Amino acid sequence: MTSSHALARPLALLLGMALCLFAAESRAEKGIIKYPGQHPNYAFELEPHLVAQYERTPYTNGGIGLGLRASIPFVHNGPVPQINNNIGMSFGMDWVHFGTDRWCDRGRGWVGFYTESCTATDLWFPVTGQWNFFLTPIISVFGEFGLAGHYTSWSYEGVCNGVDCSNTASHFDFFEPVFWVGGRFMFSRSAGLLVRLGWPYVSVGAAFWL
Repeated sequence: MTSSHALARPLALLLGMALCLFAAESRAEKGIIKYPGQHPNYAFELEPHLVAQYERTPYTNGGIGLGLRASIPFVHNGPVPQINNNIGMSFGMDWVHFGTDRWCDRGRGWVGFYTESCTATDLWFPVTGQWNFFLTPIISVFGEFGLAGHYTSWSYEGVCNGVDCSNTASHFDFFEPVFWVGGRFMFSRSAGLLVRLGWPYVSVGAAFWL
């Protein structure tokens, strides 16, 4: 088992537990979705989090990493004025490491072959629109869609068609589509837990309303 798999499993379990908490709490709390503007009028949200990224060519194992997101609401109540919602912009950076992978798939610029070691690192720079819906004083959910700059680098060492070899390569894409849905579980008026599910990764972390 690779280190990324070992770390991704407890993260996935934590995501599932958080979603169960969201569902249980939403049933117990009085709903506020029909009361426009009845949520904290925060100016800024800061979100440090853990990241679990899906398998991605040229590496065949999932990756694990860290990230930081900032979100700024620019409409306190809207765009639907009849319900409790707001809309804003979210941006940040995520770092993901892919551990040793004994098989590299076909990648950019070479034909896949057996190697002794193949590792990779991804950097994501997402910019999204974020639409929040406040269901209870504790629970809120959101959807995000946008674009991300994506830098990836990988290296391999071992045997290439019977000959010892080592090499590194990198690539940058300016505009990759990204999307997520998620929810918050606020422990207080300004701090809570945030879960994000979507593409190209899932994350779980803290949410601070400032």
